[in-house]
Amino acid sequence: MNHPPEHIPDPTYASETLLRLAPPRRPEDRLMLAILLDGVALLREHATGLCPHAPRLVSTTVRWFAVTDEAWPLSFVNVCHTLGLDPAVLRAGLQRELTDLGAVALLDPQRPTVVPLRPATPAGAGARKRHASSQG
Repeated sequence: MNHPPEHIPDPTYASETLLRLAPPRRPEDRLMLAILLDGVALLREHATGLCPHAPRLVSTTVRWFAVTDEAWPLSFVNVCHTLGLDPAVLRAGLQRELTDLGAVALLDPQRPTVVPLRPATPAGAGARKRHASSQG
């Protein structure tokens, strides 16, 4: 007996999906793609500890991705629709990507605060401290 295949979500990371898009022709669509790419990059940098960002910036970015409201022209949902992307699939790809990078609950709309991610490594902290003292 053959069963219909279950819907399997696209396993692609959000960053891969966005980088595979054909460059939009209209300037306003290119701006929307840039907004998406910047948001994904910011959360990736924060999740990996490569470039930790201010908690307010991270929480604002997380909320932008999590909100399903379409009232604002540059909402995540409207940007996705304009670019021909499924917001739920892109959001799931971002969640998978950030989870694989070590982020914890960044896109959980039930949590109003951003969970601290990877703590700074002692080697990284020392390098930053040496760099700051050499600037003095």
